[in-house]
Amino acid sequence: MKKRIAIIGAWISGLTLANRLNSTFEVVVLEKSRGIGDRLATRQAEPFAFDHGTQFFTARDKKFTQFITPYLRSGIVQEWIGKVVTLEVNKKTTNRLWFEPHYVACPGMNNLCKKMADGINIRLNCEVAPLSFKDSKSWHLVDKNGESLGEFDLVISTVPPVQTCKLFNTFLPENTSISNSKFLACFTMMFGFHKKWDKTWIGAKVHNSPIEWIAVNSSKPGRNDNHTALVVHSSNTWAEEHVNDDLQQTEIFLRRELNKILNIELSFPDYFSLHRWRYALLSKSHDDKTRNTPYFDTNLNLACVGDWGSRSRIEDAWIDANELADKILM
Repeated sequence: MKKRIAIIGAWISGLTLANRLNSTFEVVVLEKSRGIGDRLATRQAEPFAFDHGTQFFTARDKKFTQFITPYLRSGIVQEWIGKVVTLEVNKKTTNRLWFEPHYVACPGMNNLCKKMADGINIRLNCEVAPLSFKDSKSWHLVDKNGESLGEFDLVISTVPPVQTCKLFNTFLPENTSISNSKFLACFTMMFGFHKKWDKTWIGAKVHNSPIEWIAVNSSKPGRNDNHTALVVHSSNTWAEEHVNDDLQQTEIFLRRELNKILNIELSFPDYFSLHRWRYALLSKSHDDKTRNTPYFDTNLNLACVGDWGSRSRIEDAWIDANELADKILM
């Protein structure tokens, strides 16, 4: 009889683990949202689509490059090519150099996770309650309403540090690397216009502003470029200071700041939405020498992994998930 593993969170870390472990164990992925992907998210609002979380990813590691190669061949992953600029209020627009390929999933960023989810047992709309009981053999998981989710030999969390610490409750030792990791917030504005994008650039890094990044999402491969879909990210520093502000006031402020940067009429978009990410970016990135390794307690049979270990990059989250899988499969 196969041992049962519960993986909490259905984005790149959880799905990577599920694929590595699924043939050896009975794996169940528990996801509190109605869909998979988390920050690899795509908001559909026909005819518009917005990758309102992770904008793109790179591939610097040889093994990660091998992992995405089949997706590149099939067209699920493609390179996003175009002119990228630097913008600043009352300053001249300057070009930026992308010194490496920048990849996106097609037709939306969450499609990579959808393909990785093939053949995996995933329960959506399933919010796991904090762990409270373990007998000599297994963990008894329940959802937020107290309904049983089953018994599992190993529980793995791939959700952000704050949520993982709440889930693992008193079973997580003090001063672990995950409890000392802090994520910063971000606000995302999404604008849709029933007209083609008429500027030469596809993305812009913004300096000295509460706005940090502007992407022409409709310029990405596999998207509908007969319309304009803009994704605008606030800076993480500004967002962290205002994460609990009234959302309507946040919208008014950020739209006013964006108007200072772009010479575009933004007052009456055909579509608009504001999204608040409470856990968007690791507050302090680590290099390869100081990166935190995945947490794995072989006595309690608890583990956690995610992009809190090194950098808030898809590639690093994938690498760390594989490192944890190797330990479990030993």
